[in-house]
Amino acid sequence: MERTVVVNATSIASRADGIGAYGVHLLKALAQVDGDIRFHVFLNARARARFEGMVFPDRMRVEYVSGSMSPDHGTQGHLRRWVYANALALRHPGSVLFALSQIEAPLWGRPGIVTVHDVIPLLFGQDHPRQYHYYRRVLGPALGRAAAVITPSETTKRLLASIYGLRDEKIHVIAHGPTVPPRNGRPVAGLGRPYVLCLAHASPTKNLGALVRAFALVQEHIGEDLVIAGTDVDGAGLAALLRRLAVPASRVQVRPNVTDREKIELLDGASLFVYPSLYEGFGLPPLEAMARGCPVVTANSGSLPEVCADAPVYVDPRDVSDIARALHSVLRDPERRRRLVQRGLARVRAFSWESSVRRHVELFQRVLERGRVAA
Repeated sequence: MERTVVVNATSIASRADGIGAYGVHLLKALAQVDGDIRFHVFLNARARARFEGMVFPDRMRVEYVSGSMSPDHGTQGHLRRWVYANALALRHPGSVLFALSQIEAPLWGRPGIVTVHDVIPLLFGQDHPRQYHYYRRVLGPALGRAAAVITPSETTKRLLASIYGLRDEKIHVIAHGPTVPPRNGRPVAGLGRPYVLCLAHASPTKNLGALVRAFALVQEHIGEDLVIAGTDVDGAGLAALLRRLAVPASRVQVRPNVTDREKIELLDGASLFVYPSLYEGFGLPPLEAMARGCPVVTANSGSLPEVCADAPVYVDPRDVSDIARALHSVLRDPERRRRLVQRGLARVRAFSWESSVRRHVELFQRVLERGRVAA
C-alpha cells in the first residue's frame, strides 16, 4: 500500500486567519520532520505568497491549483473547494487524504482524515445562513465516513460527538501551537499612545460591537486608546457605532489587513489584549498575545477557558458592563498586569507546533497502517 498522504491545503488564503495559520504552520513543521511518509500537498494559487522563499523537502511534493478555490472568494470559493475535495479523493484512491478544514471533507473516495476547527455556523446559524446547511446536512455524513477526525480542543470534540454522533475514539484532540514567536526582550510601544488591542475579523461572533460599547463606558477613565486589527474589519460600521456612542474617532483605530510583522508589533506595544468572542473552537489570538507577553482579558465561552486556563481575566462576552469593568480594573493595576503576563508566558509553554505535528504524523501512520492491513 502506498505510504502517501495527500494534503488538501486549499483552505489557506492569501490573508491571515485561524484556519490558514494552522495550515501554514503545520506544513512548515511537517517539512522539518524526517520519516518515510510522502506528502502530496495541494495549495490554491492565492496562498503562494504564504510560502515565499520556502524550500520543501523531496518527500513533500507541492502543487498549486486554481486560486478560485481560495477562501478569499467567500461562499463561491468554499463551494468550489468542496467540489474539488471530492474530485481529489476520487483521483487518489491509494492514498490517505488529509483535509485541513471541515469545508474539504469529502463524501467519496477512500476514508481519510479531516480537521474540524469549530461548528460556529451551526451554533450561530443566523449569522451563517449558507454554511449552516452544509454543516447541518453534508458535514455529518462526511465525518461519519472519515477514518479519523482531528479537532484542536476537547470543547469542540464534545460538540462533534453530540451533534454528529461520532465515536469518542474517532476524534483526536491535537492542539495548535502559537503562531507568533515567543517574546524575546522587553516590548516597545509603537503607536505613540498606550492602547488596548483586539485582533479579530468582521464575523458577528467576534463581538466587536460589545467591545466598542464597553470601551465607550470607560473611555473617560482610562488613558489607553482602542486598536482593532483584522483581515476584514468593517471600519465604516465601527465608525458609525462610534458616532452613536459619542466616542471620538481619535480614540479608536481600525487596522485592516495587518501583516504578520505588524501583528507582532501591535501585540508587543499593547497595554492589554482583549478578546470578547462569543465562541471559539480553539482561540489563537489570546495564545498569540500570551506568547508576546501581553496581559489578556477574554471571554469565558467556547474553548477559551480550556486553552487559556488561569492566564487571563475572564468576562461574560454578552455583558458589556462586565467587559468594561475588566478593562478598567486591569488597566489601572500594573501589578495585576504583571501577574497576567507571567501566567500567560507559563501557559503558552504547553503548546508547540513540534508537539502538534508529531501527533499528526502518529495519526497518519496509524491510518496508513490500518489501510494496509485492510488491503
